Amino acid sequence: PMRFDIEIPTCREGVFVPPGFASPQQIVECVRVAERLGYHAVWATDFVTASPLSGVPADEQPAWYEPIVSLAYAAAVTTRIKLGTGVIVLPYRDPVILAKQAATLDRFSNGRFLLGVGLGAWRDELSAVAAWRDRPHRGDMVTEFVEVMRRLLDHREDRVSFEGRYTGIRDVDLRPKPIQSPLPIYMPGRSPESLERIARFGDGLMMLGTHVAARREAFGEVLARHGRTLDEVDLVAEGELHLGPTREAAVEGYRRTRMGRYRAQLGMLDEVLANNWIGTVGDVIESISLIREQGIHHVNVLHVAADTLEERLELMHRFAEDVMPHVR
Repeated sequence: PMRFDIEIPTCREGVFVPPGFASPQQIVECVRVAERLGYHAVWATDFVTASPLSGVPADEQPAWYEPIVSLAYAAAVTTRIKLGTGVIVLPYRDPVILAKQAATLDRFSNGRFLLGVGLGAWRDELSAVAAWRDRPHRGDMVTEFVEVMRRLLDHREDRVSFEGRYTGIRDVDLRPKPIQSPLPIYMPGRSPESLERIARFGDGLMMLGTHVAARREAFGEVLARHGRTLDEVDLVAEGELHLGPTREAAVEGYRRTRMGRYRAQLGMLDEVLANNWIGTVGDVIESISLIREQGIHHVNVLHVAADTLEERLELMHRFAEDVMPHVR
């Protein structure tokens, strides 16, 4: 069966939604609503501080909530829905402490945690958060950190030692291990380097829905070199969502949202409109059905284009009630 996920607005203000979009209680309510509507998982986003590349206006003060803590709170008020970091910015984190947090949250949620990690959207945010680092290579950092975490979370490993450029540990015995074995680690696969990283250490590949065929083929070749197959990895197709009574109305509605204006500033609007779930209910059903025909059975609404919480909840309901049951 198809699995359908959706983002939650932990770190969306100032970039994709206006400041004051959702309180902590409202963010948690989004998780509870998603569980009631039958979504498979929610994904909490991650920013730390506004930077020049982020595009956050200088006069705005967005509230960005840390994803692990947010999901831990949500775990206490839900029972079934999976709880993912989509994605946590790994170069900012200590891999040992993050592995401990991941194992703990998986235990407290009774095996519902999904660890999504990535480089981060803006290089200059890393320069702000880790100014002491000397010209770090984010890809190499992520590769080292994921390897360390993979080993620390592995039920078969006791004391772990590792020596790298960006981290080093000696005889670390992380207990308790997570309930899930292995704990699922998801990563975006936008570059050849990222595909190599996922093939070595990952359990899930995140990719744009319209890039499924090319990504699937390229990733299959990389997996084969590592003695793995596509059946061993969860392939997740992602897209932005905005629905309208007509395709034209949906496009115009998307253009008016904070997210649409942000994409326009980056010169990406036409590309986004062509490659995401922006249209009528029928358009979106057709697009996701095509993804399913290509062998993908897991999709994620990566961004919900809405400027108010009420509009967002309405889109969550419409997608769950009008799209999810009808994907062919």
